[in-house]
This record gives sequence, C-alpha cells and structure tokens, in this order.
Amino acid sequence: MTAQRKTKPRAQVASEPFVPPYPPSWLDRLTAWVDRLPGPALAFYLILGLAVGLAESALQWREGAYPTGTFNPMHVWTASNFAFLLCLMHYLDKSAAAALASFRPLLATVKNKERRSSQGDSTYARLAYQLTTLPPRPTLLAALAGASFAIVVHFLLTANGMVPSYLAGTAGTRLSTLSSLAFLALGNALSGALAYHSIHQLALVSRIYTRHAAISIYQLQHLYALSRPCAFTAIGIMLYIYAWFATSTGGYPGPVEIVLSLFFVTIAGATFALPLIGAHSRLAAEKNRRLADASSCFEAATEDLHRQLNGQRIRRSNDPNKSIASLETEQVALRRISTWPWEPGLVRGLVAAFLLPVAVWGIQQLLGRLLGA
Repeated sequence: MTAQRKTKPRAQVASEPFVPPYPPSWLDRLTAWVDRLPGPALAFYLILGLAVGLAESALQWREGAYPTGTFNPMHVWTASNFAFLLCLMHYLDKSAAAALASFRPLLATVKNKERRSSQGDSTYARLAYQLTTLPPRPTLLAALAGASFAIVVHFLLTANGMVPSYLAGTAGTRLSTLSSLAFLALGNALSGALAYHSIHQLALVSRIYTRHAAISIYQLQHLYALSRPCAFTAIGIMLYIYAWFATSTGGYPGPVEIVLSLFFVTIAGATFALPLIGAHSRLAAEKNRRLADASSCFEAATEDLHRQLNGQRIRRSNDPNKSIASLETEQVALRRISTWPWEPGLVRGLVAAFLLPVAVWGIQQLLGRLLGA
C-alpha cells in the first residue's frame, strides 16, 4: 500500500491588528464622547452654542448691560463660537474619513499578492487614523497658544485704554469682563486647535497624493475625493470669519479681529490649494508622458504613410490614415484633461462662497452711505 505523502499546509498571511501610531488628542476624545450621545452630533453642538449664548446674555442682563430679553450679537457669538469650531472639526473628520474611503481604490500596494491585502488594509487603517485623529501634544499646545494669545492681547489693549470689540456694550463690571474674557480665551483655544487641525490634514492629504496614490490620467473620479474635505475646511473657516465680521459692533471689527481674519483667510486658501499641488505635479507628469508617447506614435504613423505614398502603395495608405486620425483624437482628449484633482464645479462653488458675502456686505455699505447722504 502506497503511503500518502503529507504536505505541510501553506502558511496564511494573517493581518496584524492595527496599532495606532499615537494616542488620540483631547479633542478626539471629546468628539468620540459626543458620538456616543443619543441623537446627531449637530444637535448637541447647536444646543450647546444656544445654551452658552443665552447664559452669557443672562449674565449681561443681570449686570445691567442692556434690557432683559435683548441680545448683543457680538456677545452671543463670542460666547458660543467655540461650539461652532468643535462642530466644524468634528464633521471635517467625518468628511475626511468618507473621502479616504472613496479614495481607497487608488492607494498603492505592494506587488506580492500574498501580502497585498494585509499591507493595503494596514496602510489604509494607518492613514484613516492619522487623517481623523490629532496627536495629543501639538493639539494641546495649539489650544494653549490660542488662549494665551487672546489673554495677552486683551491686557495689552486694555492697558492702553482701548476697548476691545467683544467688550463694547458690556456692563463693564468685573464679572461681565471676566465672563467675556473666559469665553474669548475658549474660542481662541479652539481657533488654535482648528489651525493645527487644518495644517495636520493638509500635510497628510499632500503625502497621500504624492506617496500612496496610484495615479492614472484616465481615472480621476476617485482622485477628486480628497479635494472635498479641503474645500469644506476652507468654507468652514470662512463662515467663521464672516460670522465674526457680521456680529462685530457696527459691522467694523477691531485690529485683533482683522489680524486673525487675515490669518484664517490664509489658512483657508492654503488648506484647499496646497494639498493638491503634489497631485497636480504627478498628474501633469503623467499627462506629459502619455502625450509624448502619442506624439511618438503619431510620428511613426506619418512616416509610415510617407513611405507608402513615396512607394505609390496608395491602396494600403488607408491603414496609417486611420492610425493618424485615432492618434489625433487621443492627443486632443489628453490635452483637455485637467491636471488639478478637483471636480470642475468645485472651485466655482468655493469662489462663490468666498465672494458672495463680501459682495453683499459691500452693497449694504454702499446703500447705507447713499441713503445716509
């Protein structure tokens, strides 16, 4: 009886459990807690902002700043804008996670088929974590820097006899001033965290485009995905600035507000444009390579046609004619492909979101001067 040969079973490549590269920041722990609450996160942030704004107004009523039941938009915004910033960063993380999921087919993986699945899953998990989770120490330092900036500027202004815009119209008592300063510091702490949040995601999106993406000039739909969170970040920052301008006393913000507004406008523009430069460079190089290949084939086809014409083989010249026509069509199609990784209507919508409130404000100011005259 022939003995059966025992073969050693082939080892399976087990996917290793994901180990986060760093622990989550205090901001990510907070948003995770909000996600565990019943109901949508947006409702929580809306209720939080309204409650804090009402509480600050009630304090000003008690201190005699203005009659009970009336509201000062600047005071309400100063007290409650931190809730808007928390909500913005929370949903930007959700948008980034959804964008990376759409982008996943373009993530480059190793060539070894046995390792492809585990390697791809590991890369995706690591990038998803880094894209939606901030490192704890830089996040804390950014928040402390924002709060410290607000407090230092407050004392510099008041020491020189100036009244900051967020204190204009308050009762001027110690309690009302401390309350306004506390909410200002809290809002600026979240502003510092938002600035770091934007820079962190900006750098990572750029790295994904340049190091982890399998670029194809003919498959751009998935490539557009990561431009959307960049656009949402820019729009969210601009909404924050517009709300600040709209609630400023008299419609004219002070020097601190102007400096911070310019800073965040720069951050907004950089958040959208800078992460996409790496993808643009790769797409441009791929487009030029394909155009060069098409041009070489076009040259070979025309030379073949000339040889046939010179040899009076007119009947066979139809084949190179078809090739030349096809290559011309290919070159025209290639030249029409944009090398910027965003959908055609995205930039127009972004520019409209930036300019429309400015245009409305300018018209209001012009009408006010004309009617006032």
